[in-house]
Amino acid sequence: MIETKEIYKIFSESSGVFTDTRKPLVNGFYIALKGPLFNGNKYALKALQEGAIAAIVDDYELSLKNEKLIYVLNTYSTLKSLAKYHRKKLKCPVFAITGSNGKTTTKELIKKVFEEFFDTHATIGNLNNHIGVPLTILNTPLDSEFTIIEMGANHLYEIQELCEIAEPTHGFVTNFGKAHIEGFGSESAIIEGKSELYNYLLISKGTIFVDIDNKNQLKRLNKTPFVSFGQNKKSDYPISYSNINNELEVTFKGENFKSPLHGEYNLKNIAAAIVIGYFFRIPITKIRKGIEKYKSNNNRSQFIKLKNHEIILDAYNANPSSMYVAIQSFKETYPEHAILILGDMLELGDQSSIEHEKILLLVKKLSFSRIITVGENFEKIKIALSNIEKFSSTKKLLDYLKINPLKDKYVFIKGSRSMQLEKILTVL
Repeated sequence: MIETKEIYKIFSESSGVFTDTRKPLVNGFYIALKGPLFNGNKYALKALQEGAIAAIVDDYELSLKNEKLIYVLNTYSTLKSLAKYHRKKLKCPVFAITGSNGKTTTKELIKKVFEEFFDTHATIGNLNNHIGVPLTILNTPLDSEFTIIEMGANHLYEIQELCEIAEPTHGFVTNFGKAHIEGFGSESAIIEGKSELYNYLLISKGTIFVDIDNKNQLKRLNKTPFVSFGQNKKSDYPISYSNINNELEVTFKGENFKSPLHGEYNLKNIAAAIVIGYFFRIPITKIRKGIEKYKSNNNRSQFIKLKNHEIILDAYNANPSSMYVAIQSFKETYPEHAILILGDMLELGDQSSIEHEKILLLVKKLSFSRIITVGENFEKIKIALSNIEKFSSTKKLLDYLKINPLKDKYVFIKGSRSMQLEKILTVL
């Protein structure tokens, strides 16, 4: 059986790793991963035809068809082994970020700040799972000066496994929220799962960053050493926030940092990027430039201005924690002439009904002028609201809006990714 060292030599002569032949890399190194609904071995020969220098497969008969097909017992295990081998060669800091909400936005903000000063490599989009993390490591150039790895999980021990691959030197957990409860089983398990990053950094003597205003985080860290920021004057890096006329501003070291992001909940994400940049001695002027550059365009807290509407589109993901703070923030920013379009929150297991009910109770308390819900979970919740309209699917809502266009000036759209609520834009 071919050893990791030999496979790595072939990989090092490639332009990078890829696992999807629909997005081939010329001179790339193809790894044929398998899952319940796909088998990458079927596309290995196509990868070679598209210009790959070699392909890793775990189908022995297939490997006999071309000398560039390298047979291994398990392609995923080989992917991990290669990533670990490559990680040992990286000399730069590796910054890991996880959390229930805001990790991708925070990662992108940190990336923008660090790109102003360092040759920076980071997770693309939200490729943050057991496949995305090793791919990000493998596609990090050896001369990278700073690497940012986003880590996602929906079960215990996933973050631990990702840490063993990425070997982070620094890390930040955005928050503990109600996300992926179905997989974790409970809120306490979510905290333990996200804290696996803390555990790794404690053992490896890495550096932990923490929002000192987050009491849940402090309770979990206990006496663990960390670098803190927040409004508490006892923090290592005191910081203050303001949100006037929907303009987010963070004050740090007597300097003001304005961001084009929307939603008060993003203030802490911005603050984290500022403080982490300052910790790594990036000049204030460059930190400010990076913060100002980042504009959300991936359905995350995205501000869209049309002729008759101002829209906050947050349709990439949704869980009870993120939904709660986003609705509150929207109400504070747009107290009148505002409509909510809320899609189902998924992966909540047996807590689904109660969490959807809590959201509708919040909506009732805040007194929005109009509420539209999309999905079967919201549809079955029985709460007395005179101004609510319910649709079982996004398609049914689209059909309705084509005949009955929205007249509300301010529109907030949020739901889980599979609800595809961004499609609503096509009829606005």
